[in-house]
Amino acid sequence: MWTLAPEAPGDLDAELTRALTFASGVPVYALSPVEREAIHAVYQLYEDLAGQPGDGLTPASLNGARAILHDAYGQVQIGGRLAALRERLLASAGYCPYCGFGEPRDLDHYLPRSRYGELAIYPRNLIPSCNPCNTAKRTVVPGQADGEAPGFIHPYFQVLPDRDFLKADVRFETGALEVAFRIDPTDIEAPLAARLQFQLDRLKLNERYPKRINGYLSEQRVAILQIRTAGGDALLRAFLENSANSLAALRGRNDWHVALLRALAVDPNFPATPELYLGPLDRPEA
Repeated sequence: MWTLAPEAPGDLDAELTRALTFASGVPVYALSPVEREAIHAVYQLYEDLAGQPGDGLTPASLNGARAILHDAYGQVQIGGRLAALRERLLASAGYCPYCGFGEPRDLDHYLPRSRYGELAIYPRNLIPSCNPCNTAKRTVVPGQADGEAPGFIHPYFQVLPDRDFLKADVRFETGALEVAFRIDPTDIEAPLAARLQFQLDRLKLNERYPKRINGYLSEQRVAILQIRTAGGDALLRAFLENSANSLAALRGRNDWHVALLRALAVDPNFPATPELYLGPLDRPEA
């Protein structure tokens, strides 16, 4: 969740040519040497800016080609001349980095192509994402949306602090489990903390997680109940914490599963009576 290791960009010049040339070999648009050089300069500037907005990303030298480059994204779709790029990017992510559970089926333009047509087919601007997250993010630009909203972090470029900043607040009363996730801003620079919280809120993750939480804990039901029966509260707390540590090594320390397990481990009620939520150990399976 939150970040992804970026794929190698590949042969950018060849992909640019392929996008702007019909299968017959006839050019869709013949880039001038100046325009082609400007596009590569924009790509390099995007890297230098770590994917953040900048005036140099929309140079006047590309005014004539911008709309063509914007529309070239159509070739990244299934059946297009750059369909292999789409497949490669989607295959690079096991789950949506924005929510941490959705299947990546879309490519989100981190900087929206409606404003940055030059970056419509640039691989580092294309983020594998699930459809709900892609739809919710829409055209958010860091610092330039929703009345200067902070925007999202960049999954490829953002360096996250090495601490547990995603927290889960748990309430477990009369068999009902309520979980609310939040960003703990302690020891995080204010702009980054604001972005993380904005992303959590914009994607409505606290409305989308309950179903995932129920499903995940149902998968762990037998293990949780058996450990509680065999060793009591202390052993179950240790199991939940050890499970969190194991998942943190695989999915990152600020994955929602990790935050959930850590919160359950220190909750005063859940480790004592997990069967109130999960059902008794001898309950017939559906």
